[in-house]
Amino acid sequence: MPPHALLEELHTLDRENKLKVIQFLVDDLSAEDAGSLSPGAVYEIATPYGNEAAAQQLFQHLQAYKTKCRTETD
Repeated sequence: MPPHALLEELHTLDRENKLKVIQFLVDDLSAEDAGSLSPGAVYEIATPYGNEAAAQQLFQHLQAYKTKCRTETD
């Protein structure tokens, strides 16, 4: 079925069935995404803990940029 025909058909559905279609698509996409992770693999998770110096440096850069923007607009 061509995409435009499918969209026209979906448009005719009532609210309940539209929600069912949405849930089906979300579940389908989630299943596809889950396949990209390997069972038992270890994945690094970035957290702010232990990065206080980097956070302080970023804050200083943002403050300097904010000050620069203020002086350019005055």
